Amino acid sequence: MTSDDTAPVVDVKPAGPDDASADRIYNLPSQAGQIITVFTTQMRLYSKGKLTWILIFFALLIPILAYSGMAETILTSFEMYASTSYLLILLPLLLIVIPATVGGKIMSSEFRNRTVYLVFPLPISRTTFYIGKFLAALVLCVGIFALAYGFAILVGSDLYGPSYPNDVLSSFIVCIAAVFAFVAMACGLSPYFKRGSGGLIISLMLFLPMILTMLLAVYVDADSALWNLKVLPPFSGYQALQMIDAGIGGMFFGMIFEMIVGTYEMYAYLVASVLWGAAFLALGLMRVKGKEL
Repeated sequence: MTSDDTAPVVDVKPAGPDDASADRIYNLPSQAGQIITVFTTQMRLYSKGKLTWILIFFALLIPILAYSGMAETILTSFEMYASTSYLLILLPLLLIVIPATVGGKIMSSEFRNRTVYLVFPLPISRTTFYIGKFLAALVLCVGIFALAYGFAILVGSDLYGPSYPNDVLSSFIVCIAAVFAFVAMACGLSPYFKRGSGGLIISLMLFLPMILTMLLAVYVDADSALWNLKVLPPFSGYQALQMIDAGIGGMFFGMIFEMIVGTYEMYAYLVASVLWGAAFLALGLMRVKGKEL
């Protein structure tokens, strides 16, 4: 080592006598912060799963079928004309299937795989965990239906002219309210089933409007208050189609569609969907909070 070489000088502060016993304050995130953490974690899981991309593909089918001419062929076979509104003709079906599929296993899989038992002992409340999961499922489903409406309007204006349905916004609002109701129903029933609640919800809700309408038509007077049951979320998909001047053609299916559709104001469907969703969310929360470790 030459005389010009010098060793590096490190300024080390000697530890004080109080450093070892100094108190450290750890702040837990707020409930809102915990919900956001659960929400973002679940959204990352959705982004890595096949189901999310399959649902996005369903939305992409609208421009694919429209520009290929298949949509017009299918609609014509059912005595319907191709237009912007009829590109959403599967709305009553998908409005039940998609939320039930997304939210049906969101809590049951946690208990079945026992991953939830790693979360509950942590300093996070079961309520925030449950709400964060629900919000993630809701945002995913809302995004899917927003894509579907957006594609229908853009493709329809390109192929069939720029005349948009006057009530497309009202139709979309009714649709999103029903999405809230069915996602809440799926998440609320999920903790009660080992394999999820999606299959049960699809089986019950898909045919409920037709069965209930037939029963009302046969056994109930036209002026009975029981007809107000048609404001419930299972009927919202048909009402959303009616708001954008879409219907189902043909003598048999057209008659059933006209019987199913109600004549209520938009706010009636919103109130019914919110109450429906809140009831099932409360039901699921009771189960989640009552689960023993």
